[in-house]
Amino acid sequence: MILRLRRGLLSVFNNIFAACFFIVLVISLSYSLLIKSGKHITSTSLSLLLFSAIVILFFVTVYRFLSKLTLSSLKKVTLCLGAAILLVELAIIVFFHSIVPPVMDGGHTYGEALYLLAHGHASGDSYFKVYPNNIPVTVIRYWIYHFFVLIHVSDYTIIDQLSCTAVLNISIYFSWKLVLRLFDAKLANMFLLMTLTCFPLFFYITYFYTDTMTLMFPALLLYLWYLYHRSMKIRYLVLSGLLLGIGYQIRPNLILFLPALVIYMFFVLKMKKVLLNLAVIAMIMAAVSFSVHAYDRHLGYTPDPALSMPSVHWIMLGLSQYGEYNIPDFNLTRSQPTQQAKIRVDLQQIKSRIVQKKAPGLIYLWVIKTAITWGMGARGYDIYTQISQNPTTAYEYLFGHQDQLMLYITQIFHIVNIFFVILSSMNYMRTKKISMNLLIQICLFGNFIFYTFFWESEPRYSLLFTPFMLISAVFGFNELIQMIHSPGPVLSVLKKRSKMPTLLLTGSLLAGVAACAWINMPGYTERQMVQKHYIVDQETAAGVQSAFVDAHHMVRQSFRATGPFTDVSMSILSRRGRGVYNMSLMNLSRHKVIFSKNFSSAQARPWYNLTFSVNKDQTRQRAEDQITIRQISGNSRARLGLSLYGNGYDRGSIYSGGRFMENGSVVKNAELRFQVYSIQERSYLSRETYFLLFSMPVLMLIFYAYVSLKYDGKAIEAASRAKS
Repeated sequence: MILRLRRGLLSVFNNIFAACFFIVLVISLSYSLLIKSGKHITSTSLSLLLFSAIVILFFVTVYRFLSKLTLSSLKKVTLCLGAAILLVELAIIVFFHSIVPPVMDGGHTYGEALYLLAHGHASGDSYFKVYPNNIPVTVIRYWIYHFFVLIHVSDYTIIDQLSCTAVLNISIYFSWKLVLRLFDAKLANMFLLMTLTCFPLFFYITYFYTDTMTLMFPALLLYLWYLYHRSMKIRYLVLSGLLLGIGYQIRPNLILFLPALVIYMFFVLKMKKVLLNLAVIAMIMAAVSFSVHAYDRHLGYTPDPALSMPSVHWIMLGLSQYGEYNIPDFNLTRSQPTQQAKIRVDLQQIKSRIVQKKAPGLIYLWVIKTAITWGMGARGYDIYTQISQNPTTAYEYLFGHQDQLMLYITQIFHIVNIFFVILSSMNYMRTKKISMNLLIQICLFGNFIFYTFFWESEPRYSLLFTPFMLISAVFGFNELIQMIHSPGPVLSVLKKRSKMPTLLLTGSLLAGVAACAWINMPGYTERQMVQKHYIVDQETAAGVQSAFVDAHHMVRQSFRATGPFTDVSMSILSRRGRGVYNMSLMNLSRHKVIFSKNFSSAQARPWYNLTFSVNKDQTRQRAEDQITIRQISGNSRARLGLSLYGNGYDRGSIYSGGRFMENGSVVKNAELRFQVYSIQERSYLSRETYFLLFSMPVLMLIFYAYVSLKYDGKAIEAASRAKS
């Protein structure tokens, strides 16, 4: 009776799990809607379907190829894939180390870590009283900086990226090791290949924050549970509790693994053992929490209930228009004088929004939140990489203003992973055995429920359990292989007697690729569009202070020109009175003014950029230039306010060699909010690059046809010999 009930529950759960992620798959295919574009919705979805099918065929073909290799050869493939992963990480660090922390979250922890390094105690920044959950990751950042300073390394951007890379590699290694133990070397190599094509994992190493610092914990926890369940040795359970406690302090949402583990234990252990394990984990987590908070207080971080946000605040944010963080909701909660008042007003908002939205509105909101958190394959990495000291062409296409193609390619592999995750639900249906796959599914399902129906939604929230998604994808891929090996009597006869299905499938998909390339070629390679090649792209403001220009104050901003430019743009914050101002540009190397223009206060509109066109021939590459803004006439009340970046907390200079000055005095840790760029009219891609990109799916299909025809041909010959 109990066994029948358990099997029934697991069957129902697998169906619900598959249905939830099928919704994610459908939403992921609606890519044009996800990027808020109403253009070419149908054609974009069809092209995603086409390329996803090609990738799936490619993965299956790689597996067939691996199946013919010896164990020694499989180990060599593992080394090659591991080396490829390391090379990708090294390339990102070498070519994109100029990406600096953003304003939000990661920027605050960066500045605070530098303050801790310089002073040894907390700065008193109210941000850490409002969001005390960011204190542990700040302390970890401080420890890492302190260690590298001891060995005389002080390039903090490189340190950040090396730390994120180390965490990612720990996650990949233990995930691979787990797949190797659960399956075999072939599927372990497939896991590495899927990881290599999960681009956000690698792009996120440019962003040091809670999500990237906890990436290793899901894989480690899963591997430790595997060891514990096999041996029942208490040390693995103790280590699990320790890691879960540490991970929870860094990223509280990691706690979602605990209820998933408890539910899973009820299926594989006796009740007494479950309760004992839970008690051990809870005690260790409590000890870790006490130790961490004691050390935080030692550094000067004291909680302030009047400022900190209650947990219910994020539930209220989850019921906003799009379920995202927004300033009005933040200000509403922040304005309440006590913690009780904050909770009370948040609960009132939650109740009123549920009543106001009713069932149709809530369903619409849940779809939007699913799209934000689970539908975007990029997981929002480009949101946190918008500031670079050296915005090269490669940076623009991978992280910056021209990254739409990279986001589209990322979406293809995301769709493939979601497809395999759905197939993983068939594992229990086929084997009727409880495996590690169930624990992964419970955890992913819990995350889906939590972020869809309760919590605030963010694209990066699905990053933490991406290792689980990749391992689950391996289970799903294995189910696909099982289906291919036993496709049914009709397909078996076709496969044994003819090569036609392979040729028809290959030809159809090649025709689809050719049609897609032909249709999109004018838009990508022929249509000329205005593009900005940035020398400086400092468009974000941070801090509480501003720079003012009046009769007694002028400002200067220097920067290093890495190439010729045509335009200089700066952000206007405010204006008062009537005045006439002058903007001049001097080449400091030659002490020569290369541009000068007067403008009136009427031309300087608050919250807009003021742009000046410069003669490109006057600019020089590898030169240090300086912008000067001063008032030349106007009434006594005339004043112009300019936006600043960084002048609110200690985060260091944004540009190497760049200095911001007021009346000739350098202002430390501040930069003018400005942009320097050259305007070019050119196509989005060159024809060579365009055809090179389309050659990738073509080569995948050729590889599929070659391997299939070769191995199927051998199978047909073997069957004929056996018959004769």
